[in-house]
Amino acid sequence: MKEPICEGNQVARRWASLPVSEETDAAQLAECIKASPAEWMAAADFLCRPDIDTLVPGRYDLTPAGTYANIQEYDTREAGKYEVHRAYADIQMVLSGEENIFIAPLDAMQGRLTDFDEEKDIEFFASASRERPAPADRDHWVILFPSDAHNPCMSRGKNPVHIRKVVVKVKL
Repeated sequence: MKEPICEGNQVARRWASLPVSEETDAAQLAECIKASPAEWMAAADFLCRPDIDTLVPGRYDLTPAGTYANIQEYDTREAGKYEVHRAYADIQMVLSGEENIFIAPLDAMQGRLTDFDEEKDIEFFASASRERPAPADRDHWVILFPSDAHNPCMSRGKNPVHIRKVVVKVKL
């Protein structure tokens, strides 16, 4: 007799079929999906919308629990600052263009620029003592957890590139 498939397993299988970057902590993703499968399914459903390329920039509320998406456009840059979140995981999917997102552990953060803002769920740092780049493009979705400080929007080459991106903020 087959075991019934629980919702978390269905969501995990859905995420396993998506183009998640190798830089994503797979074990942490599995734990988060198990803890709140409805939030992660809503995120996957939004990111896989057939009309995602035509949606206007702005905020899209996805669940009553607080998961939402931001569609944004900007040009990449050569230098930036690190951000840290506590209540949300970020799923960053570049729709057009390509960028690097630098990822660093929290203990590598240097030069606190702001105190943690609970309302906005963000804190900024100037730099990191160690970091790794995560290429982000349509085929490499980068998922960042509260243990991942990150410096997004960074150029992969010498010239800025125009980016159109979706960042889904999954409520943890």
